[in-house]
Amino acid sequence: MIKDNTVLAVIVKEKTKVENSIEREGAIKKNVENLEAVIAHVAELVEANKPLPEDSNFASYEEWQAFLQKRLKSFNTSLETIAKQKSLLTAYEYYITNNQTV
Repeated sequence: MIKDNTVLAVIVKEKTKVENSIEREGAIKKNVENLEAVIAHVAELVEANKPLPEDSNFASYEEWQAFLQKRLKSFNTSLETIAKQKSLLTAYEYYITNNQTV
């Protein structure tokens, strides 16, 4: 018998949300790797004094680099959130396990 059906239902729902969010970790890490590669490539272009590609969406390399750094920061923030969610998942699982009777 469940001690508090309402609380347990909320915990189970939140656990599912957290699990779905954690599943995105691999894709986010891949995005971080890709962005780091692009940042390095842009730095090489700047160092080599290459002109900005004509089909670029950016007015300058500085604007491009700022955009990339902002995206990288966003993805890293997402990874930090996922790390916290892994702790939440552990807590949810503990609560679910310890608030049911067999």
